[in-house]
Amino acid sequence: MHKKKGDNSLRKITIASHGEFAKGLKHSISLIVGKLADDIHTFCLYPSQSPMDFKEQIEQEIKQHPEHEYVFLCDIKGGSVHTVCSQLCAYENVKVFSGTNMNLVLDLLLSCPDTIETENREILLENAREGITLMTRDDLVEKKDEEF
Repeated sequence: MHKKKGDNSLRKITIASHGEFAKGLKHSISLIVGKLADDIHTFCLYPSQSPMDFKEQIEQEIKQHPEHEYVFLCDIKGGSVHTVCSQLCAYENVKVFSGTNMNLVLDLLLSCPDTIETENREILLENAREGITLMTRDDLVEKKDEEF
């Protein structure tokens, strides 16, 4: 998660996951928002890796750049990636979300361009939750009945 040429943002967003989920989500986001997704970093934990290596690497950057806000979007609450990222909350400038989805990432990029204020946190979470729905055949039949 090193600063890229031209990356002046004070917020560093990292999607962190087991396997390739983080890379795939970033790719999907880039199809919608284009270059805005370029500032998203990814961390993919593979079976041969230790999440502690990631923690040590990122912790060095957090210590060197206390002026930045670090936002981690983790795949599974309580998983090894989330556990390690949560430990980084010991730093005041770190925020960790779990159960990340496309709605959350898009909302974060488009609605909170600079930092996540306290009042925005619940809105971000609520919007992410609202994006998760279940539709069945019964719902489709009900909708057709309502149309007539």
